[in-house]
Amino acid sequence: KEADKKKQDTDKKKKQEADKKKKDDDKKKKDADKKKKDTDKKKDADKKKDADKKKKDTDKKKDADKKKDADKKKKDTDKKKDADKKKKDTDKKKKDDDKKKKD
Repeated sequence: KEADKKKQDTDKKKKQEADKKKKDDDKKKKDADKKKKDTDKKKDADKKKDADKKKKDTDKKKDADKKKDADKKKKDTDKKKDADKKKKDTDKKKKDDDKKKKD
């Protein structure tokens, strides 16, 4: 009888330990899962931040390129205007010279 009780106590203790271990394991797993989720969330946020920054940089570059193009176009237009004016002046001078020669 005494041996039976001892066995029961031992079995009970073993079961309690097993339950406790399972509980600890479950908690560990849950913590690990949560940590992973948090890490993934952070990674996603970082990825998004990187993407946003890249987009901003690209947009900035695009704007700069656009401005550069506009400046170049303006320069070209100004150059053409100058050339046209020079041509006009030359033509006028030529006309004046011709007129002078005629007189």
